Amino acid sequence: MKSKVSWIIGGVIAFLLFAVAYMPATQVIGRVSLPSNIAISGVTGTLFSGKAQTVVANGLAIYNVRWELSPLHMLVGKIKLDLKAGNIRDKNEVAFEGPITTGLFSQNTVSTENFTLYLPVDRVIAQVRLPLPVNAGGRFKVTLDDLTFGPACRSLSGSGDWLNATVAGTQGPIDFGTYSAKLRCEGEHIGITVSEPNLLNLSMDAIIPTSMKNIRVSGKFKPDESLPDEVQQASRLFGAPNNNGYIAIQLPPAQ
Repeated sequence: MKSKVSWIIGGVIAFLLFAVAYMPATQVIGRVSLPSNIAISGVTGTLFSGKAQTVVANGLAIYNVRWELSPLHMLVGKIKLDLKAGNIRDKNEVAFEGPITTGLFSQNTVSTENFTLYLPVDRVIAQVRLPLPVNAGGRFKVTLDDLTFGPACRSLSGSGDWLNATVAGTQGPIDFGTYSAKLRCEGEHIGITVSEPNLLNLSMDAIIPTSMKNIRVSGKFKPDESLPDEVQQASRLFGAPNNNGYIAIQLPPAQ
């Protein structure tokens, strides 16, 4: 008798989950209270398989967002979405591809693996308050081999690259090449390590708290001789070079 009741309850739950998942995505999203910094438009398809023409997050537009929802994961209390967005070959678009997994009833923890994200540098910098205006170009590429996050960094293995980095100079764009970084968890925070070789001869380690406050950075750099004089002169604003020609980077500054 108990086994029959369990089967009936399980069947009802499965039916409800499948019924919700097959509802038109526009009806579901239209009833969800989204954060004020997120807007979604042009939604088609269902919760199982759908598409949004545009998603705007913090003023950053993401086009052609597609998703596939796994019904089997819903039966065990999880949400697994296979996401795709933008055109990876278009350097002016935000683009990403990979799976996202979280809880069905609580989204405090998010995990992913083999997730790739591309961000146009100029559009990202436009969202950040900097002490001095910076006109930079190129593309950020983030590859997450493994990530479990929430509410702090639990596991992280991946890399980040600034591809075809350029910064506007007085005589036109200055080519700074490409910069690569390794990503990790540093306790509950995110750790980023940049190593040479690169045109700035930059090596750096940064610890970024989840609150994005009290960021700690230490490292050194020495602009390559091939870079223009204005780069060499601007580097002196960070301090005097040591005997090997390197200029130290320290944030917050050493007391």
